[in-house]
Amino acid sequence: MRQGGVPGEDHDRNDNLDHTDPGPQVAALLARARSGDRAAWDGIVERYSGPVWAVIGSHGLAATDAADVSQVTWLLLVQHLDRLESARLGRWLAATATREAVKMRLLRGPQSRDEVADYAVSRCGGWR
Repeated sequence: MRQGGVPGEDHDRNDNLDHTDPGPQVAALLARARSGDRAAWDGIVERYSGPVWAVIGSHGLAATDAADVSQVTWLLLVQHLDRLESARLGRWLAATATREAVKMRLLRGPQSRDEVADYAVSRCGGWR
């Protein structure tokens, strides 16, 4: 499985985890990922990692905690992949990233948002 949570260079800027239907491309990626297609999984991560990082970054976590939250978010997606509809994927990722970031923040306490931004920039040029 590809390491999730690092924004891809080819991230679609219009895909911002909102309530819009992502279209048939995401439905096809989900169907293929469910059957074990690694390229499809990579496509999902590429499409959604930037917005997931943006959600996580808004919670003021330390860089390492933000990275942990990202990994947990992607792991939970793997565990719930068979139950999700493509129209709900963005909202589910946003809600999951938010919930996990809040849990981490309660565990660790508030940190500088600059730390998270610096980490994201150092790993992949930041989130979009």
